[in-house]
Amino acid sequence: MSAPLLLRTPPPYEDESLAGYLIRLAQSNYYSSPNWILRLAGLQVSKGITLWAQPPIPSPLSQLIKLTDEHLKLMASLPHQLGKEVNPVRYIIYKYARKLCPNCLLESAYCRKIWDWKLVGVCCLHQCLLITSCAGCQKNIRWARATVTRCRCGFDFRNQSSESASLEQINLSLYLSKLGNYISTNQLESGIVVKENVHSTLS
Repeated sequence: MSAPLLLRTPPPYEDESLAGYLIRLAQSNYYSSPNWILRLAGLQVSKGITLWAQPPIPSPLSQLIKLTDEHLKLMASLPHQLGKEVNPVRYIIYKYARKLCPNCLLESAYCRKIWDWKLVGVCCLHQCLLITSCAGCQKNIRWARATVTRCRCGFDFRNQSSESASLEQINLSLYLSKLGNYISTNQLESGIVVKENVHSTLS
């Protein structure tokens, strides 16, 4: 039996999270949930995904979405995990892509990997708190949704306002973004001016 194929496999963005990319794949292929992508690869969302940099053979998920396993692990790994090349990463996918910046989504509709870091609660580019609940239904944002930008209730996250962040929060987010190379000098120059030194904020 031949392996299942997706009609569309748009390339991931450099700073896109794996959880968010699977939502975008589901959206591109007209599935109601990214759970369908996992099912096509023979995976169960409740058990998470074991990711290897170099498995003995290409995994069903890598074959389905046409990315190498090394690329999948890179998309799932945060900076403090990237050195663990020998051990597999256990990726509990439904825990991610649940914090969003409405302003970033307005500019480009995909989930940034930096948002998945527990320490990050702020978008340093737009100096606002990341949203974790939907203004339409008041429920927590969930990974298993049909599109990147809309809640399961249909509300568009891009229309949601977000609170301004404190300078300390912005600096922490900026420091972590630079640590993981999630932000470029051009983005900094066009999107934000930080008035205090990051290291003084963290000391």
